[in-house]
Order: sequence, then C-alpha cells, then structure tokens
Amino acid sequence: MYKEYLIRNQIEKELTDTLTTQQDSVQTAKAFVPGHITGIFRIFDEYDDPLRCGSMGAGFSVTIGTVTSVSVVDHPTLEITTEYNKQSVDAKVTKTVVQRLAEEYERTLRVHVEHDSSLIIGAGFGASGAGALGTALAFSHLLDHDIEYEKAAGFAHTAEIMNHTGLGDVLAQTVGGIEVRLQAGGPGIGKIKRIEHQDALQAVLAGAPGLETSKVLTNPSSRARINSIGDRLVSRIIDDPRIEILIECSREFSEKIGLRTTRVEQALANLDNVGLFNSSMVMLGDSVFCFCYEQETKIAQEILLQYWNNSEVFVSKIAPEGGRLLS
Repeated sequence: MYKEYLIRNQIEKELTDTLTTQQDSVQTAKAFVPGHITGIFRIFDEYDDPLRCGSMGAGFSVTIGTVTSVSVVDHPTLEITTEYNKQSVDAKVTKTVVQRLAEEYERTLRVHVEHDSSLIIGAGFGASGAGALGTALAFSHLLDHDIEYEKAAGFAHTAEIMNHTGLGDVLAQTVGGIEVRLQAGGPGIGKIKRIEHQDALQAVLAGAPGLETSKVLTNPSSRARINSIGDRLVSRIIDDPRIEILIECSREFSEKIGLRTTRVEQALANLDNVGLFNSSMVMLGDSVFCFCYEQETKIAQEILLQYWNNSEVFVSKIAPEGGRLLS
C-alpha cells in the first residue's frame, strides 16, 4: 500500500514538473497597431522585391486597431495557429509573416497568434495590415530582442504584397497620423510626410466587407483605371498636402474609378446635405469616412446608421503614433 502511494506520488511529481517546464518555456509578446484608412492611391508593384512594391497616396491612422498576442514554444516543426476575436481563422497574411520570420532565424516553433481587434475585416480599415504588423513586431521581438523596427515591419509589408491584401497600409501604420505617401515601398524604402491637423479632429467610420482587395489589385482593368486616374490626383496632394485637398482628390478618385457602392453614394450625398463635406469613400471597402469635430460626430453617426448597422459605425481619434510593442 505504502509502495503504491510512493509510486503515485512520483508520477504526480513528474507530471507536475513536466507541465511546469512546458509552461516556463512558453514565451509571449504583445503589440498594438492602429487601423488605417486610405483615401487615394496609385499602385507600384512591378518589382521583384516586395519591399520596393507598394503605393503612393494619402490616408490616415485611427486609434481603434488591433492588439496582437504571440505565444511560442520550441517544437520539432513549425506549427502556426491563428485567432481573430476568439474565432479560429486561416489568417494567411499572419501565417506568411510567421513563416518568413521563422525561416529568417532558422527556428522551428509552435506559434499561436491572437488578434483582438476593433477593425472589421474586408472593410478597408487596415485590419490585414494591423494584424501583419502586430505579428511582425511581437514575433520578431521573441526571436531577436535587438531587431530593428524597420526590419521587423518589413516582414509585415512583404506579407501584404505577397497576398495582394494591401500596398501602403503597413508603411502608414508604422507612423500614424494623417499622411501622404511620397514614395512607394515598405518600411525603410517608402517615404511619408505628415499632414498637419488639429488634435480635436475625429473620424467617423462606417463600413462592411464588399470589395475584395486582392481581386481589385490583380484585375488588369481595375489596376489600369486606378493608376491612370491616381497619377494626377496623387501628384496634386503631394504638391499641396492639406486635409481639404485629400478630400477633394479622394472624392474625385472614388467617383472616377467606379467602385462606389449604392449606399456609399447615398451616404456621401446625405453627409453633404448637412454640411459634412470632409468625407469620402474608404479604399477599398463598402465604406466611408467623415472627418468631424466633437459637436458634429453625433450628426454623422445618425446619418451613417441609416446605411450601416450599429456594429459597423465607429468614432475614433486620429492615431498620434504607429504600431508598437506593448510587452
């Protein structure tokens, strides 16, 4: 009887030691990345090097965004699992970031990535870029504490280019604010200039999935139309980087490329009718944005709620900084 007790005690101790060792070997890191809205762009993706590909254009980052948590443990092979707001998903861009970083550092790990996000996927709010950049910052930190920010962010940009899910979001999301992208390319290659704005400025967003970015970016006729119209308008905002010019160019761009949905058309007309002219279509989504001050946000919300559900309308400030590690 006493012998059985000793054996059972030994088994329990070994099991506890094993679990403790496994728990101790798990490493975690967390990052936050703001959402990003593009108002106008021009495609540059003809290069073999994804870091040289991207877009010129203009947009802005918002304080709503994505917190990405990455957990890793040593494993004989690379295994990746991903979640978005507690739902298991096949996050191809996230997995591309993990795969390329693991190859870079020649590591095999079991990697679990969780995105806790306020951003609707597919609405043009930069959800893909936010998830990619958050993963790159957190995972690269676990692999190499001394990795330069630009190098880590480059893995996120590359994953977006490879999966045709974005062109300029990641670059903009490293900086925050309202920006003009002066030169296409990923972090370290692309160039950005901030557009000045008052601290009290807010953005009311409304959107839903509707336009699939990868289809638009790989469709020859859409690409030709975007670049033909975008050339002149992007040059105009680079020459005169002000919010008013961003809106004017974005409005003309969205109208002429022919991607506005009926409710985007109607919502923008309704906003104009009440004097909220600083609004336009989000690229690329069945979505709109409206720059407002606090006393105007309620009016903008009421109008947009006529076209989108309550869960699809957001009020956010302009993000003062870009993506960053939290822990």
